[in-house]
Amino acid sequence: MITVELDAEYIWLSMDSGNIRRPKTLSMGTYGMLRGLDRVLDVLSREDCKATFFVPGKVAEKYTEQIRQVVSAGHEIALHGYAHENFGLLSEKKQREAIRRGSVAIEDAIGIHPVGFRLPEGNMTPGTLGILQEEGFGYDSSLLDSDLPYMLQEKGWEKSMVEIPMHWEMQDFPYFAFNYHPPVPAGCPRIARYTDVLDIWTEEMEAYAREGLCYVWKVDPQSIGTPGRIVLMERLLERMHDKNFWFALGREISAFWKKQEQG
Repeated sequence: MITVELDAEYIWLSMDSGNIRRPKTLSMGTYGMLRGLDRVLDVLSREDCKATFFVPGKVAEKYTEQIRQVVSAGHEIALHGYAHENFGLLSEKKQREAIRRGSVAIEDAIGIHPVGFRLPEGNMTPGTLGILQEEGFGYDSSLLDSDLPYMLQEKGWEKSMVEIPMHWEMQDFPYFAFNYHPPVPAGCPRIARYTDVLDIWTEEMEAYAREGLCYVWKVDPQSIGTPGRIVLMERLLERMHDKNFWFALGREISAFWKKQEQG
């Protein structure tokens, strides 16, 4: 499952509200939408891969044409909150408002209600998954407790959901995001060496292939979409093709897993 998060400048605003006064910091996020996204879409097209794009509602409102470009290329749009808020710090009422507001923004932009969700910055509360189920979502991709999808079913739920777990080491942001103020990542003085990161992604991919697992890779155009780093995306996708992976959207994995459980 190739996943792309279109966090734009909102990831930096969620880290520190003071960034609203720091155009230099915010410009790292806008780079992803104005430059990096085209490179990501180009690589996905050349490698014949479809991806699931997790989009905050505010991004759908501000960058509507870019979101429509993603959909026209055959990719899936899933929800990533409204303003890239930390759900772990919100009441259940505020979480529901963010989910509904983000869903409406996406539906207004592309005419499709999202069926998948991934947490934005931070954590969730014990009630978050129940809210998603009540709001009609078919799957979540936020937790880190497995390397295969599994069914989420709680007492009182009318329907089950599928969880598609992810892992930090299969992401680009922890390796390549860097900002002086606020310091991101904390304690890391420099951007990781590109070939080292590709080696990590490749070794994980080969291990997942050997064991028949679900490899969930996560990137953001603001960190993977530079002229040098986009080559890493191209090379990894080429190596995935050599392993004969099924490249599936989140909604396809969700439907497949539900069918397996029922059959």
